[in-house]
Amino acid sequence: MTHDRLLTLQCLPKTGPTILFLHGFLGSSDQWSRMVEHYKESYQILLLELPGHGDNSCEKKYTLDDLAQEIHQVLLQYAVDEIHFVGHSMGGYVGCAFAKAYPSKLLSLTLINSCATNDSTSRVEQRDRSLTLIQKYPQAFTKMAISNLFTTTERENYKAEIESMKQQAARISMASISNALIAMRDRPSFLPVLEDTSIPLQYIYGSRDEIIPPATIEVEIEKLKAINYELESGHMSLVTHPNEIIKLQLVEKTVR
Repeated sequence: MTHDRLLTLQCLPKTGPTILFLHGFLGSSDQWSRMVEHYKESYQILLLELPGHGDNSCEKKYTLDDLAQEIHQVLLQYAVDEIHFVGHSMGGYVGCAFAKAYPSKLLSLTLINSCATNDSTSRVEQRDRSLTLIQKYPQAFTKMAISNLFTTTERENYKAEIESMKQQAARISMASISNALIAMRDRPSFLPVLEDTSIPLQYIYGSRDEIIPPATIEVEIEKLKAINYELESGHMSLVTHPNEIIKLQLVEKTVR
């Protein structure tokens, strides 16, 4: 895809079903490396990067609906009829927006440390504070924000991974960080959409996640009667528990 598009793409072509992986806020497609290695022999892989993240330098403003529409263009470009959508955190929000706009294109939707509901009032206020903070202290904000994605124990056990994530996030422009925060803040609740669909859905969530607390996700699981797996992790399960996620058979158990 060209540089002026919202999303950048890497495609690992293979005959067979297609899995689309989309990372979260301040992340990158590199975080899927273990899962890509596992699935690339049997599935076509589409690795997307959010605007301004990873190798994507786009600073255009956008909504989650805009991202869903661009993903649809990607599928048309590669003549892909249906996908398994696997999204982490903000990537999961985009997956929900895609489910709303193009439900017939989804073989399954997997939300990792993510949810279908919109931000609570307190969460909106927190995002607004973040928007103010990054104007004054952009580097301090990214370092603090990334540390908060991990539990205290994980900060000790995954120092190298966290430092790598901080270095990557330091390259994200202030405009791109702001655009992502606003897109997340202003998203609607997609819960009614998922309640009214037959798309196979599963949640993988962390018992110690302080960004999207387990209680929030468990309410959705109950309403949607969704497949679900709880990991002993914080918000970055795809970094701290990739092998456990692979063992859960991300897409094999959700084939309709």
